[in-house]
Amino acid sequence: MRKPTTLKDVAGALGMHKSTVSLALSGKGTISAETRRRVRQVAQELGYEPNLLAQRLAGSVEAATVYVLSGVLDVGIATEKILLIQQELSARGFEVPLYTWHSHSASAENSERQAAQVRSLCRQRPRAIVCAVQRLPDAILQELDAYQARGGIVISYDIQVPYEWDQVVFDREENAYRAAKYLLEKGHRKIGLGMSHLREPVSPTDPQAHRLRGFQRALAEYGVAFRPEWLFHTSTYERGGAELAKQFLALSERPTALSIVNDYMAMALMNELTRAGVRLPEELSLIGHDNQPIAAYCPVPLTTLTQPIEAIADAVIAQLLKRLDDHEAPPERLAIESLLVERQSVALHKE
Repeated sequence: MRKPTTLKDVAGALGMHKSTVSLALSGKGTISAETRRRVRQVAQELGYEPNLLAQRLAGSVEAATVYVLSGVLDVGIATEKILLIQQELSARGFEVPLYTWHSHSASAENSERQAAQVRSLCRQRPRAIVCAVQRLPDAILQELDAYQARGGIVISYDIQVPYEWDQVVFDREENAYRAAKYLLEKGHRKIGLGMSHLREPVSPTDPQAHRLRGFQRALAEYGVAFRPEWLFHTSTYERGGAELAKQFLALSERPTALSIVNDYMAMALMNELTRAGVRLPEELSLIGHDNQPIAAYCPVPLTTLTQPIEAIADAVIAQLLKRLDDHEAPPERLAIESLLVERQSVALHKE
C-alpha cells in the first residue's frame, strides 16, 4: 500500500512551513482565506488526511464514539454478538452506532460505493471502529487499513483477515473440520454438508468458503472421497432446512450423516425428514453448529458445536480497551475455540 501523504509532503508541495499548513487546515490562526483555499486544494489533490491519533493526543478531538461495522445483520448469532458489544461499550460511556453493508452484488461499482461510505465515516474521527468482517468486501477492509495507518483504531472479529490490526478470530474452518471428524470417528463414511449458498466470486471473508475447506480437510485425513452431490446449498435458517430436506429425499443414494452449519436449519430438516418417515439418528445422523437454544429442543436433541458469542464479545471489548490505553503496542490476534455439545442426534455407524 502507498505510504500515506503527510503534512510535511503538503508543506513541501506548497513551499510553506508545516505550522502554516497545519493552521490553514485546522481553521485556526490569522491565515488568509486565499491561503486556506490553496492549502486545502493541494492537500486534497495529494490525498492528505490528518493523523487521527495526533489530533486526539493534541486534545482537538473529544471522541466518545465507537462505530460498529458489519457485513451481516441477521436473526441469529451475528446480531447477538453486535448487541453484546454495543451493550458493553454503552455501559462504559461510549456511543455505539451500527453501520451494515450487505448486498448480493459483488460488483466493483457496489464495492467502491460501500468503500466511499466507510471513507466518509472514518473522516468523522471516531475513537475506534469495531468491525465484524464476515462478508465485507476487500474494498472496505482496505479503507479500514488506511484509516489505521492514519492513526485510527480498528478491532475486527469473526474471520481472520490479512491486515495488521487487532483481531478476534472464530475459526469456522476448524469448526467444520471438527464436526466432520466427529462423524468420521463415529464410523460414518458417507457424509454430506448443508450450508447456505457460496457467493461468486468467492470472498476470503465468506464463512461458507472456510467451512467447506474444513469439511474437505477432515474427509481427506480419513481417505474419504468428497461427494459434490452431498454438498447442499440452500437458503438460510428454517427455510434452508426445508430446502435441504427436499434435496436429500430426492437422492438415489443418501449420506448416512450430515453436518449442518446452523442449528435452526438442522431443526427444520429434522421436522421435514421425520414427516417423510426417515428415522433419526438410525438412518441419518446430524451434527449442527452454534449451539443455539433451539438445539436442545429439536425433535431429536441436536449434537452441535458452540459458537461462544459471549467469549467473542468479551475479547473484542478487552482488545479495544487495551488498544485505547496503548496505541503503539503490536497488534494481537486472539483465537476463540468452540466446544462440542453431545446430545442424541448422532449414532454409531456400522457397515
